Amino acid sequence: MSIKKLALNASAKATVARLKANRAQHSKVQLDTEGATRKNASNSRAVQRVSKHKTSVNAAERKHVANQIIKQLLFGELTQGQALKALRVNVLGLKQDVFAKLVGISRKTLSDIENDRGSYKTDILNKAFKPFGLKVGLTPSSPNTLRALLQSETST
Repeated sequence: MSIKKLALNASAKATVARLKANRAQHSKVQLDTEGATRKNASNSRAVQRVSKHKTSVNAAERKHVANQIIKQLLFGELTQGQALKALRVNVLGLKQDVFAKLVGISRKTLSDIENDRGSYKTDILNKAFKPFGLKVGLTPSSPNTLRALLQSETST
C-alpha cells in the first residue's frame, strides 16, 4: 500500500471515530433530555390541546358551552358528528388521536363519526359521547314536540 492510501485510510478511520463519538455524545444528551421531559410530563398534567393558542376555560364555562351544543343537537341544529366534534374541541380541547385513545376507539372511527360517515353501533357511539355524560337514545323527531315536552316539564 502506498503512503497516500495509508494516510487516506487513517484519515477515514479518524473521521469515522469522530462521528461515532459525536453520535454517542448526541445520544447521551438526547436520553438526558427525554428523561427530563418525561419527569416534567409526569409532574405536570400534559394534555395535547387542539391549538396552542386556544385558551383553557373554567368548569362553569365548559358546562355552559356543552349545554349549548347539546341543546343544538337535540333540536336538530347539529348532526351527531358535528356535536361530537364541537364537544371535543370546545369543551375538552383535545386532538382526535388523544380523544380517541381516551374513549377507546380508533382515530379513524372518531373521524368518520365526526364527519357523519358510516353507520356505527350504539356501543361505539356511547363510548364516544360518554365523557360528556351522553348516550344514544330516542328523542322526538319534531323539534316542536321536544320544546313542548321540555316546557311542560319546567312548568310542572
